[in-house]
Amino acid sequence: MTSHSPDQLTRIAAVKLIEDTGIHIMEAALLIHELYQGLGGRGKSIMRARRCIQLGKKELRQREKTVSFRRGVEETLRAKQHRRPRTLAEINYVCARLMKSCPGLENRPLRAMQMQECADCIRRAFSTLRQQHKARVILSGVFSTAVKRGWCARNPAQQVELPPLHEQMIRPLTIREIRTLFRSARQLYGNACIPPFALMLYAGIRPAEVERLTWDAVNLEERVVCLKTLHSKTGGCRHVQIHPVLYRLLKGAQPSCREKPVCPPNWAIKWRRIRQAAGWGTPSGAPWIQDVLRHTYASYHARHFRNFTELQYEMGHSGLHLLKSRYLNMQDISRQDASLFWAVRDSAPFQGTN
Repeated sequence: MTSHSPDQLTRIAAVKLIEDTGIHIMEAALLIHELYQGLGGRGKSIMRARRCIQLGKKELRQREKTVSFRRGVEETLRAKQHRRPRTLAEINYVCARLMKSCPGLENRPLRAMQMQECADCIRRAFSTLRQQHKARVILSGVFSTAVKRGWCARNPAQQVELPPLHEQMIRPLTIREIRTLFRSARQLYGNACIPPFALMLYAGIRPAEVERLTWDAVNLEERVVCLKTLHSKTGGCRHVQIHPVLYRLLKGAQPSCREKPVCPPNWAIKWRRIRQAAGWGTPSGAPWIQDVLRHTYASYHARHFRNFTELQYEMGHSGLHLLKSRYLNMQDISRQDASLFWAVRDSAPFQGTN
């Protein structure tokens, strides 16, 4: 029987350990050499090498940690439960259509998805440019949630490039058209519909926002309307100034119960009848544009006050680009019309029938 020295026994045991891993002994040697070459710093001790391996294992697990696209969507919906039902429905619809149009996307690991794959999915699922822009925003939201959860390192949807979306300029209402709407509202329902109409026209509040608005958000003492997260389209809070003309239209309309909605019962039906009585949305009349009152507010505000920073804040925009590119249409608004709109010279604006 051949006897081995302690060093030989150690070598034999080391070779056996390496062979049990399935790694060739030369590959193992190269790995150790590479590890020691890359250590750098002060000394190359075995303790430092072990520390490097432990940190590397932790980083590798973190990098490989991920979930499927479907799980990412579900977590995004849970994280946004505070948002409006309509917003959640949009997220659900867009993501469901992406998964239906792109086989395999449902179980695709989020960490493995790249920018080009996101772009291909968006274009495959949606044909119009507007839909593609909406899909990119929602897909970016899914990846943002995944980044926060540690399921991926970056947001590839943010890098997707789409042709710019050129919004059609919306013509603001004329003074005559505004007067006609006020007259129709009062003839049909007295002053019951004036508050929501005035808030859309003189505060730029969106139609869907005003439907969710309650009177406790209207502070006549401080002259401000506070649109809370629950009320606003974007989910953020914003404050809009109550100008004198709006104050006069709201004063006396507040009910004793401040939790009551600003809109009267059956508001949608009443508002449609008011527009139709004013000549909008009828077979012989012009179509009514959803956000025309918000555009009217922005255009007359800019023409009269010339304060784009204040207008941006009150519109709830993060920057001036959207405001200037889509909302401002002042070429047909004279300074006299702007003054009349804001009732600088008229103590009772749009009260008449002319």
